[in-house]
Amino acid sequence: MTQRATSLSAMFVTLAMLLGRMTGLLRVLGLAMVLGVTHANDLAILVISVPDILNAMLVGGALGVVLIPEMHRRSELSEQPAGQLIVQTFFVIAVLTSALAFLLNMGGTWFTELLASGFTPDQIKQTGKLISIVLIAFPISAVTAVTSAVLQGHHKPVIPAYGNLFFNLVLIMVIFLWVTPGHIEILAWAVVAASAFRLLTQLICCYFVTDLKGAFQSFFRLSSLNRQLMVKYFQALTAIGLVVAFPVVSRSFASMYEGGISLFEYSQKLVELPRGLIGAVISMVIFPRLSQIFAAGDLKTGARMVSQIAGLILLISIPAGIAIYVCAEPVVSLLFQRGQFSALDVANTAKLLQISILSMPALFLSILTMNVFYARHETIIPFKISCVSLVCLVLLSLGLREFLGISGVMLAFVLTSWLHFLGLALSLYVKLEVSVIQGIDLKHYSALVFLTFSGISISTMIVNIVSDHVQLFMCSVGLGGLCFGAVLLILKNHLPSFNGKLSL
Repeated sequence: MTQRATSLSAMFVTLAMLLGRMTGLLRVLGLAMVLGVTHANDLAILVISVPDILNAMLVGGALGVVLIPEMHRRSELSEQPAGQLIVQTFFVIAVLTSALAFLLNMGGTWFTELLASGFTPDQIKQTGKLISIVLIAFPISAVTAVTSAVLQGHHKPVIPAYGNLFFNLVLIMVIFLWVTPGHIEILAWAVVAASAFRLLTQLICCYFVTDLKGAFQSFFRLSSLNRQLMVKYFQALTAIGLVVAFPVVSRSFASMYEGGISLFEYSQKLVELPRGLIGAVISMVIFPRLSQIFAAGDLKTGARMVSQIAGLILLISIPAGIAIYVCAEPVVSLLFQRGQFSALDVANTAKLLQISILSMPALFLSILTMNVFYARHETIIPFKISCVSLVCLVLLSLGLREFLGISGVMLAFVLTSWLHFLGLALSLYVKLEVSVIQGIDLKHYSALVFLTFSGISISTMIVNIVSDHVQLFMCSVGLGGLCFGAVLLILKNHLPSFNGKLSL
């Protein structure tokens, strides 16, 4: 794949993910307007998120990071046709996830209590009925992960990138036309329909880009799914699943507070928007390219590419985080304050957003570092670090919520995000000799840390002094611009030339 083709692909994927994330935000705004910060909205958020949470934890991300490099390896070595691997993986995932959905439905009360530990018994019973419906969408979302990986492996990431857009458009229509506090069940069925529509669009594309000649040979013997591949998959599955579990665990702790799930979701959604864009470009465009580079043994090019991407991430995330910190309340008010969403809800959501935004650089860089491990066929190290990080999250949440309430739960999430990234970065350098930012020295790291804390301190002063929303927006833009220039100056020797091309 040429540099020009990769750059165009990245551009189209970014556009697709931007539309997907914007419609996701519109979906959340619709729920806020119709249901506000209420138990009904907590139910709606759980209903929408369950299939994709299960897919991300148990199938999705892990499947891509194992399946794509294996497809490339088989193409390089002319081993068994990749079509066999694709078809066998598709049907095995379909059978296993259907069985798992059935088991989760049978243990509905336990599963619901795990997702919302703060709900009362009556609320658990009500939620369980809705979750039993959306569990139908889990196998559909799971096999969609297979088709997404196939399209990404063939350097056709645009259709998978538009998947969230298709999904959200269906839900938005249902939310604005039919959802009320007493009619959440229709939203559960809409999730099933939206998941099926997303899968159909990808199946059609896979038919045209994939060579299925001989794909059904040795089908029942599952010859393509060897033991080594399965071990790597389950290691990657656990590592990625644990990372996906971070916000799920935090949200479960937040359910102890009235409307806590809604507040947590609203504040996190504004962080998820940029994180989703960066993560999609890394996973859909950059990861397949990294996989090919490392498979060819070109470690120098791979390390330089990782360093440049990390520099760009810091150049974007630090100024954006500081700017959002300044204007958190105006942004939340502009987006959410209508219908059932009150001024008190705005203040509470903005408070959580100011804490949540501190995790943004760590979340971005964690995606990159984990993908580097997987591109090098290393799955056990991210698994171990994710396990330790999850334990830290639970302990920090239990401790900090006693002193800070729901803000303590969010702070625990932020601290865990940074611990997770630092563990990954250190292990990447020690084990694989790949630096997140190649050649950067201690004074540059110190300067970035000092800049970040100074920016947050100045932001806090501005928020306490300035009350007018328009002035806060202007201050945030100015402070963000200054921070952008400062980061650019610090990292100027570690970023790709702006009149050249990123090493893609």
